Amino acid sequence: MSSLLSSLRGLSSHERSVLAATCLSSLGSFYSMAVAAFALPQIQTGLAIPEEEVGELFALIRVGAVFSLFLGVLADRLGRRRLLIASVAGCALFNIATAFAQEGWVLAWLQMGSRFFMAGQILLAGVVVSEELKAENRGLGLGLLSAIGGLGGALTLLVYAFVDDLPYGWRSLFVVGGFGLLWVPWLLGSLSETRRFTAHHADSQLASNSDSAEAVPSDPSMGEGFAEYRWRFLALVAIVLPVWIIAEPGSFFVSKHMQDGLGFSPGGVSLMIGLCGAATPLGNLLSGVLSDRFGRKPATIGVCLMLSIAIGLFYNANGTVTLGIGLGLIFLGIGSLMVLQAALATELFPTGLRSSASGVREAFATIGAAAGLYGLGALYDVTQSHPESITWLLVLTPIAPIALLFVPETAGRNLEDIAPAGAKK
Repeated sequence: MSSLLSSLRGLSSHERSVLAATCLSSLGSFYSMAVAAFALPQIQTGLAIPEEEVGELFALIRVGAVFSLFLGVLADRLGRRRLLIASVAGCALFNIATAFAQEGWVLAWLQMGSRFFMAGQILLAGVVVSEELKAENRGLGLGLLSAIGGLGGALTLLVYAFVDDLPYGWRSLFVVGGFGLLWVPWLLGSLSETRRFTAHHADSQLASNSDSAEAVPSDPSMGEGFAEYRWRFLALVAIVLPVWIIAEPGSFFVSKHMQDGLGFSPGGVSLMIGLCGAATPLGNLLSGVLSDRFGRKPATIGVCLMLSIAIGLFYNANGTVTLGIGLGLIFLGIGSLMVLQAALATELFPTGLRSSASGVREAFATIGAAAGLYGLGALYDVTQSHPESITWLLVLTPIAPIALLFVPETAGRNLEDIAPAGAKK
């Protein structure tokens, strides 16, 4: 705790301003992430959605995050600021439009659009923080971004508690999800383009007007960049994809396992999740601060191993204490991974590819989550047990730690030293 307070005091006024703007822009993304899931019973009843269509509709909603890769690519060409602010506005507008949906498939398509911009908010806010904060504060900044942004999820829970009393019921929840529009005027006036992108753009313009391509160093073109950093992109996929194949089923089936498998009441599940869920923002903050001090690679390797142990412990626990420890470590691990994977995606690549790399991370995290749920279904056909099937998925645990051995350490280093423009990686 003293290390965290010391790090907070060490932030400059500019860094605090950047964190204020990016954290505020992230509140709406975490609200949007949770609102449809919370309101599912009311939505299903209100729109008369058949039980067999629920899974398909929510799968469609999740796909929206994959396409945020295009926002990342655009941000490497047009700038972080305008795409981040556009994502805040886009997410809010799609939420408001969802309130007027009259059919389940219309709602799903509108929420897919919301997820597209929501994921854009998260990845671009992380890029802005990584580019504007000093090397020794990047992990702390990304941790604060996730922890404070997560308050949007808490807002969802608070508003949902009154869903039956709100005018127009569940539709009002999505109108509230448009609160990001309130921040747009302030963001337009207070959030400036990152200094790294501004310098990169100026160098690129100068290089394009120069008689000699070697006169001014610049980041590679998109195609050249992916080719030159192909091994790091492959490593990033290996660090992200298998982890979420494990983590998504491990977290998604928590409530079902506790109620159907262990006989917990809904109230007991809510109490346990409420108590253990506090570990998520703790993981956000601790992973950021500790990885700034001890390194991203050892921190990420440790968290990957801890998460798999936690999932195995939770789904094979024999007592309430063991169950609670496992669940708390699951939340701690997921909160930590959100920060550590975001840090690696922004730090391993040059300015001209940084947003694109963050988009790749977001896309493959979503693909991994979907693959994990699909794989779980296939395993269930064999095992006839969700806990046993989830335990079998843990065989993928070593992939991410091994991939991490092949990337450079990024903590405490200037971004230009980690990923020089035009370097072969």
